Amino acid sequence: MARAILFAIAVALPVAGLAQNAWPAHAVRIVATSPPGGSVDFLARALAEDFARTYGVPFVVENRPGANGNIGVEVVMKAPADGHAMFVSPPGPFSINAHLMAGMPFDPLRDIAPAAMLAVAPLLLVVHPSVPARNLPELLAWLRAQNGRATYASQAVASTGFLAMELLKSRTGVEATHVPYKGSAAQATADLLAGRVSMSFVNTSTTLPHIASGRLRAIGVAELARIRAAPDIPTLDESGLRGFEATTWLGLGMRAGTPRDIVQRLAGRSALALAEPQAVTHMASLGIERRPMAPEAFAAFLREDSAKWADIIRRTGAKAE
Repeated sequence: MARAILFAIAVALPVAGLAQNAWPAHAVRIVATSPPGGSVDFLARALAEDFARTYGVPFVVENRPGANGNIGVEVVMKAPADGHAMFVSPPGPFSINAHLMAGMPFDPLRDIAPAAMLAVAPLLLVVHPSVPARNLPELLAWLRAQNGRATYASQAVASTGFLAMELLKSRTGVEATHVPYKGSAAQATADLLAGRVSMSFVNTSTTLPHIASGRLRAIGVAELARIRAAPDIPTLDESGLRGFEATTWLGLGMRAGTPRDIVQRLAGRSALALAEPQAVTHMASLGIERRPMAPEAFAAFLREDSAKWADIIRRTGAKAE
C-alpha cells in the first residue's frame, strides 16, 4: 500500500514532455458504464471533480450503460487516443465479456490501455436461513445431497456473481441451478430474501444489514483476506477453498495508444483523489474499498483475470443472454 501511495504522489507531479504541456487541451469525457447512482457513477464523478480541479478543464461524466459495459467502453474506443476520453467500469469489458459474447466491438487486451484499478466490491456467499448450513463444509454437503436441485441467483450470466458460483462449482464438484435476473440486482435480492432461491454471491453494501437482521446467513467472503466491513465473516480461502478469489473490482481505462505519461499521471491522481477522507467514507457506504493499482500492475492483473474467467467460461459452456 505504501508503495502505491509513493507511486501516486510521484506520477501526479509535473513531468517534462510535450504531453505535459499540451494535455488537457479541452474538456475531457469520463464515461461511466453504469446508470447514475451506485459505485461506478460515484467513482467517475469523484475523479471528474478532482481532475477538473487539478488540471483546470472540465471533466464531464457521461453514463452509458448497456451490454455489460461494452456500450460505454466502445464510446471511448472510437475517440482519439489523446487522453480526452476515458471510462470507469467493473470487470466485464476488461476481462469477462470477450469470453462470453460473440461479435465484441473491441479486443480488451489489445484496444484498452489499463490506467488503474480503483476499488473493489468484495463478494459474500450468502444463503437463505432455510438452508441448513452455517459454514462452507456444511453448505457443500447440503448441495451434494440436493443433487442439482438447489438454486442460486445472479444479476446475469455476465456478472461476477454468476462466475463466482461457477468457479465454486468447478472447484468443488457440486451442482446448483442458475436463476439469472437480467441485470436486476434488486429482484435477485428480493427473491433471495423470500427464499425463492437458496443462495448467491452478493456485494456487501446491500447484504450486511440483512445478515445482521438474520434474514440472510453469510457463508464466506470471496477475498483472500477478511474485509473491514465484516471482520467476523471468514474467507472461503480459510474455510478450505485455498486461493479462492472472485471480486467485483472497478477500474479506469483509456484507449490503447494514449501517451504513457498521461495514463500514468491519471493513475496517480486517481489514487490520491480516492484517498481523500470524504471519498473513503462514501465508498464504505457503497460497500467498496479503495484498491489503487498502477498501470503496469493493473495490466498484468487483467491478463491473469481474463485467463481465469476464460477457463471457467470454457469449462461451463456459459454464454451471454
